[in-house]
Amino acid sequence: MKHLHVYDWEREKFPWHQRVDIKPEFRVGLTAALAKAFGLRGIYASLETNGSGRAFVHRGLIVLPKSKYRCSLAMVVHEVAHHYDYKVYGGSGHRASFKKSLIKLFVEVRAYRMLPPIFAALRAEQAASKARAQKACAVAVARATRLDERRREARSPAGKLKRAQERAKRLRTRIKRLTTALKKAERQARALERRLAPVPVETRVEVIP
Repeated sequence: MKHLHVYDWEREKFPWHQRVDIKPEFRVGLTAALAKAFGLRGIYASLETNGSGRAFVHRGLIVLPKSKYRCSLAMVVHEVAHHYDYKVYGGSGHRASFKKSLIKLFVEVRAYRMLPPIFAALRAEQAASKARAQKACAVAVARATRLDERRREARSPAGKLKRAQERAKRLRTRIKRLTTALKKAERQARALERRLAPVPVETRVEVIP
């Protein structure tokens, strides 16, 4: 089979896969799920091309069209089949083993109804990601609102009065602590002075009978 004939043969034998359009948000996830379903570990995809698909079997990479270009299910399966052919048969390119891999993947993808659960999982993951993003956004907005309110309150006359009162309270507490420490130090100093004061020598008076 020549290099270009495989595309015509593919469109003729599997037209249903050509009509299924994969939305941009599902392309990477669908590729990874199909690769995992066929025992291909470490395969990852990216959206880089201008309407075509490419498979780099030695790097475990599949490149699909960017968001503004159409991407059919047949294109995704075609590129996954290249990696399957490389892993199972050691083949590369559009050889006879690739055609065998392509038939297996095309048939199983439709006959075993692999797509509904895959898309359901992708939609659930997308919804969870959206919910997490919304929650993070709400938390950020609430934090920014609280910060803005605190700033407005701090700039208001009532806020300035409150800060002055708090500062005066802190200073009074500090003065009280320093006064207590000072009294304690003075008591210790007086005690040491008494202890170190010289003892007077007693004078003896001799009584003559």
